[in-house]
Amino acid sequence: MIRHDSKKKVSISLPMELYEQIKTLSEESQRTTSAYIRQVLRVYLRYYAEHAEEAERDPLIVK
Repeated sequence: MIRHDSKKKVSISLPMELYEQIKTLSEESQRTTSAYIRQVLRVYLRYYAEHAEEAERDPLIVK
């Protein structure tokens, strides 16, 4: 059973241009870069769950 407060660290490599965009947006939203990435992933996963049936026609859903 996975506890809700459990965490898993993940390391990713980003192109510098993408990192700079994320860093700028995180600063504008007063979040750390890591917190901003977590928020982006939460929003995307919520979007995916709500639009999974439209996946074939929706460019925002990556398979």
